Amino acid sequence: MARVENSHTKALQYFYNVYQFIAPLAFFPIAYWLWWRRFGRNHELALLVMFVPVVSYYLFVGIGMFKYRLWRFNTSPTIAGMRPHHGFVFSTAAALFFYICLRMVPVDHVGIGSVATSAFLGASVFGFWNWWYETYAIKSGFISIYTKKVADGATAEEAVTDYAPFFFGGMGACYGAFVKTAENLLLTEHEPTLYWAVAVGGGLSMIVVPVALYLVAHRYRHGESGLKSYVDVIEKSKSRPGDG
Repeated sequence: MARVENSHTKALQYFYNVYQFIAPLAFFPIAYWLWWRRFGRNHELALLVMFVPVVSYYLFVGIGMFKYRLWRFNTSPTIAGMRPHHGFVFSTAAALFFYICLRMVPVDHVGIGSVATSAFLGASVFGFWNWWYETYAIKSGFISIYTKKVADGATAEEAVTDYAPFFFGGMGACYGAFVKTAENLLLTEHEPTLYWAVAVGGGLSMIVVPVALYLVAHRYRHGESGLKSYVDVIEKSKSRPGDG
């Protein structure tokens, strides 16, 4: 049994180590092309929906890692535990997921209903698949997280479920709403001020909303800030003889 589990873990590690390079190199251009076609060969709009999540997720992960010490990547290459290409891995997956989601919301469907539908689809699809991805990334040792649930001995599924609905569901809702808002407002409008307002508003929402949801939920359930790192407790536990 131990040999089977070890083989499974190695297979997962191999998948994550390969995927992190294949995704941005092979699928980022495909995702860009798909959005470019949907937007009537509008490069400005395609660039917007592809690169805003890149910037947002670099900030999101960088702050969580360097300032609050909540997680790290156990792979190569990294800079103090963070992959230099991480924003592009995330943006590629997000762009492909949301392209599929917005196939259900045609370009000519505008108004608040289209934005709400896109947000719901984004939260549902992105929340689920990132819960799956994160759970097995932790099980394989590809990612380490240092939250209260891990310090309390929770399984990977329990630890990820503690934050994934808020982080990834919230981010998915914001990205879906951002993409459809950009499409509704900018597909036929070429006003630079509006373009940058949508970019900044969408980018900030993908950071602020998920974090706010998580902090409120964590305070309610655990009675403390979700930004407290348990890295020292967890790493010390791992180093004790007979642990793990």
